[in-house]
Amino acid sequence: MKRWLIVVFMSLTLIGCGTKFIYDNLDWIAIEYVEDFVELNDRQQNLISESIQSAAVWHRSSEIPAYLSQLDELLLLSPATLNQQQFELQEQKLREHTQRLLDHFFPAIVDIVAKMSDEQVEQLMNTVRVRHIEFKQQYLDTTELELRIRYQKRIEETLTEWIGPLTVQQQSLVELWAQDLRVTTPFWFEYQTQIRVELGKMFASRAQRDQLEVSLRNILYHPQQYYSLPLEIRTKHNSEISRRYIVEIINLMTAKQTETLREELNDWRDIAYQLTLIPK
Repeated sequence: MKRWLIVVFMSLTLIGCGTKFIYDNLDWIAIEYVEDFVELNDRQQNLISESIQSAAVWHRSSEIPAYLSQLDELLLLSPATLNQQQFELQEQKLREHTQRLLDHFFPAIVDIVAKMSDEQVEQLMNTVRVRHIEFKQQYLDTTELELRIRYQKRIEETLTEWIGPLTVQQQSLVELWAQDLRVTTPFWFEYQTQIRVELGKMFASRAQRDQLEVSLRNILYHPQQYYSLPLEIRTKHNSEISRRYIVEIINLMTAKQTETLREELNDWRDIAYQLTLIPK
């Protein structure tokens, strides 16, 4: 679900004037995404289409105003005086947006999983297994130094997309940030294996709807419970120091960077506002 939302938002960014086209075809985008994992029958495709189309009015009337409200809050924040409490509040609001979307579509997701055939389950599990193997092969022989270089590059690229070129002082903080992160890659291999185990259990009990709902809710809402202790400790550490470094970097933003960030936020605001104008 989260990955699908990212794909949609990226599409909106790239297409711009095609916002209405993308929004009107979210059901098709969702079906295409799901079929990357498993081939759906007509009934399942219709279920996805009906679920998304019926949610459109709710999303435009309730959710998009919430996005606009948060974007307005972000536009009013002063980078120089932003503190960690303010940052965490905005972070929590972002999580709540995703949570509400998941809450809304959860019954439809349960319906789709409950109606999957044995052949579809086998196909999906094989697809997930192959992707996990590919991920492991990609990173298995990567050294810690190489991973930290990747971390640093990813951080730099993300920050640059939002605020433009970094200053020397900000770049130094990024380098320290990458060094302070604890490597988690080997522990994600274990997590992926455990997720496949849990998916197997969930599919095995899909005929019992109550049990299916419990299993699916655990996987979608509380995936951290399947973390190993080392992964849990490391991800908590990484989240905490990442917040600290992000706030420090924001505090050091130049006037030009502030202008760039606000232009980016206003672009997102324009996209969200355009969606409220789509006839119901």
